[in-house]
Amino acid sequence: MKVLITGSNGFIGKYVTEELLRKKHKVIEYDFVKKKNLFNKHDLITEMKNTDAVIHLAGMLEGNAREMWKLNVEGTRHVAEAAQKTKQKKLVFMSSTGVYGLTKGKVDEESEIHPENTYEKSKAAGERICMEVCGEMEVCIVRSAMVFGANNYWRRMFGLLREKYPLPCSGKNHFQIIYVKELAQAIVKVLEKGKNGEIYLIAGKEKPTLNEFCEIIQVELGLKKGIKHMPTFISLIIGKLFGIKALTAENVRHLSKERNYDTRKIEKLGWSQKITLEKAMKEVVKDIGIKKE
Repeated sequence: MKVLITGSNGFIGKYVTEELLRKKHKVIEYDFVKKKNLFNKHDLITEMKNTDAVIHLAGMLEGNAREMWKLNVEGTRHVAEAAQKTKQKKLVFMSSTGVYGLTKGKVDEESEIHPENTYEKSKAAGERICMEVCGEMEVCIVRSAMVFGANNYWRRMFGLLREKYPLPCSGKNHFQIIYVKELAQAIVKVLEKGKNGEIYLIAGKEKPTLNEFCEIIQVELGLKKGIKHMPTFISLIIGKLFGIKALTAENVRHLSKERNYDTRKIEKLGWSQKITLEKAMKEVVKDIGIKKE
């Protein structure tokens, strides 16, 4: 299959590109760093003319709300329209479990969505846009759990734990995430076997609490196990007084969210987690280049 992938040079995109090539698919990379713009309709259509399918990963996770909405929503609209005009066989859209908002208990693909911030709302809007073209081509939505891998977010997280910063919450929430390499394989599985109009929730099988997850990091970094905590309201006051980015209301909310997902639907397609969380942790620490104590 010949596949166009947007955001091919991004944190997730580079692994999806590798997985596509490993599975012998032909790949057309469409990324801003390659001077390919989602808002250039002519380029989008030209690149898609000889492809069979599109994986739309390009998006903005944080930053200016207006720019985020423009890229995540209007950019997605341009991709969906171009896919429609070029008669693609399939469109796979990268969404997020963030669309569920704050949850209680286990969630699955049928759970109601309650997006709260700009990012979550933009992903929910992107899903609707893609589903509008469902029928003219096959469309699948991927809702990914928080993605774990060697990027700046996790570099900062490791640094805070090394400096023994207390968690700004109880840490008792489930913290079910997905290793980026596993996510890439799941996305390609959805491309190959996903059914039209379906949503697939992707997360790892292990469900540590946030406290347990942080202790796994501590062990891998050669630190003594033990997590300190700070009441959330005090954390928010300190964050506001001293302008600490890690202690903004949004970041504290993001860290303390309940993350408990049912992954049976993606597993029925033949995907399963192969890399344990402990092994993934070792690989990420190595890739980031953090020295152990």
